[in-house]
Amino acid sequence: MQRKDLCLGDLAIIAACMRLLGIPLWAGGAATTVYCATALELEGLGGMYFNNCCRCLPSQQAQGDATATALWELSERLIQERVGSQAK
Repeated sequence: MQRKDLCLGDLAIIAACMRLLGIPLWAGGAATTVYCATALELEGLGGMYFNNCCRCLPSQQAQGDATATALWELSERLIQERVGSQAK
């Protein structure tokens, strides 16, 4: 019998079966990241928030334009401090 390497699609199928059977995916904190990276039903989608392998609405605070702007500006400042003038 030839060995067949698992691909991301195979992992998504395994994860879906485990979810249907109520079997926890992984005990570690990477389960949601692995699910989002391998779930066929999420292919081509982005900009969503997931928690415990479930799509959730972000908090009201996370959806605010002022918070987004402040985070963007902080990120730019921290990058600028870290890498200098090459960042812009």
